[in-house]
Amino acid sequence: MIRTLKRALRPLNLIWQLHPATHYVVGASRAVVLQTLVTAAKPSQYRLHLRDVFADGRHYDVQPTHGGFRITSQTVTRRNGERRRSRHAAALIGRFIGDETVTVVSLRGQAFPLYPVPGILFPAFIASIIVYMPWQIGLRVGALALLLGLALLRARLEAAVEVGAMVFFTQKALDDLPPVHAPELTDTLPGVVVRVRQHDFMHEWDKFYEAQQDDAW
Repeated sequence: MIRTLKRALRPLNLIWQLHPATHYVVGASRAVVLQTLVTAAKPSQYRLHLRDVFADGRHYDVQPTHGGFRITSQTVTRRNGERRRSRHAAALIGRFIGDETVTVVSLRGQAFPLYPVPGILFPAFIASIIVYMPWQIGLRVGALALLLGLALLRARLEAAVEVGAMVFFTQKALDDLPPVHAPELTDTLPGVVVRVRQHDFMHEWDKFYEAQQDDAW
């Protein structure tokens, strides 16, 4: 029953999730990964390859946590000569898995539940007017649902954009670390029955099947 319910709600989760789960594998320890992220969050002329992550005046704050890290982001704009920072819409949660030589970095987005509240205030004011309009009840309910839905959708999209920017920042920062190359399977390794480049698979399978039949007799 629970499994069926999860399957039914999976499309809704895919629509509402801020960003697909992301994983990176790097050839460095957890301490090196964390220090790389903290350093990359500070703009520098020596790291011009990261300039794209600071577009639109975006800033990043990397905080270590138990077993990982937490990143928040803001954009800084100037209006009437004053610097204004945007509110935090979401956070990027990172978890470490690995040892001193290889680290797997798992990322997931987390929206702040109170972020949509200021955006709902104006729709709520309009809704208070619509409630007393001499319209049919169905029209009034539909208008109220539309206002609330648009306000929540806007907050969700803003949080998704913020998480996407933080994932992009993490990816660019981790590109400075050595990658991990998985060993390729060669013909000389144990367990390789068929050498694809030298023999036809079906011919080898027939030989294997006949050998099994002979052993059975």
